[in-house]
Amino acid sequence: MKTRIVRFERHGGPEVLKIFHEEKKQPKEFEVAIKIIAFGVNQGEVMYREGRYVSHPNFPARLGSEGSGIIESLGSNEQEWKIGDEVTIIPFLSYDKNGYWTSDSSNKYGTYGDTAIVPSWTISKKQHNQSFEESSSIWAQYLTAWGGLVHDVNINKRKFCIFTGASSNAAIGGMQIVKYFGLKALAISRTLNKKNELKKIGYDEVLALDDPNLEEQIMDYTNGIGFDLAYDCVGGEHFTKLINAAKPQALIVNYGNLNLNASKIKTLPLLSKRIHIRFHSIFDTMRFEDQRKQGIEWINNKIEKGILRPVIAKIFDLENIVDAHKYLESAKHIGKVVVKT
Repeated sequence: MKTRIVRFERHGGPEVLKIFHEEKKQPKEFEVAIKIIAFGVNQGEVMYREGRYVSHPNFPARLGSEGSGIIESLGSNEQEWKIGDEVTIIPFLSYDKNGYWTSDSSNKYGTYGDTAIVPSWTISKKQHNQSFEESSSIWAQYLTAWGGLVHDVNINKRKFCIFTGASSNAAIGGMQIVKYFGLKALAISRTLNKKNELKKIGYDEVLALDDPNLEEQIMDYTNGIGFDLAYDCVGGEHFTKLINAAKPQALIVNYGNLNLNASKIKTLPLLSKRIHIRFHSIFDTMRFEDQRKQGIEWINNKIEKGILRPVIAKIFDLENIVDAHKYLESAKHIGKVVVKT
């Protein structure tokens, strides 16, 4: 039986993505085969397609790490799941004994298409109060944010959290989480064009990244003290602005690098404020079993209670996968880009 699989045969723009009609494969030991109903499109997949990700493809390469659907077959020794279970797929990446990321998992698995085979430990039960489109949108944003902002962070003792790239689904997921803990959430977007929409979905205030008075505005908003927590996906030359507007012993969590320029960081401001900088990846949360299970349980609990609910910007059909990537790269969206099969 044939199935549609999205692959790319060379690095490049969205137009390199193509749909191939391939024979269905069977899951191996401790794997499950899933009929994909919907999958999320993430910035990491854009980077992978362009050739600037931490893993490297063997062409023709598949891509995708997140999705939702129904289990249609089981590999040997799989006892936890059964055919017909509605599940969600959680992003993960393979690693070596020293903790370096490897390309093994990226070249073996993928979720872009009608079907996907994944290790059984990377799936979770779909919550009854979510659509397949919503449940394909949760893990990259919420598990990343849980690992960066909740796990071992003392979030209950913090008051102000800064979010760069505020219209991205990752930042929105983090915003929903810190608001649950009672923090003020300050959005930093490229411009103020999305200010009203960002405030409507939950941010307390919105500032512009390129505003020359950004640091002063952050200080004003935080009553002259500075923020004590930041969730940053931009990095680059703007990172110094966060350092300058942070209060002593603030924590800056970086999980992305949208700005590729160098940052001129000097040691003295870091030392004088004793600033903590943490670089975080969802893949670290996934590779540590106790942390993974704790994060998954926490997020599923909050989804079931309606505390966390993804904001979906736009849904595309699989035939329009190129347009989905173009839309994500346009940065005109607020929330998650989803593709349905």
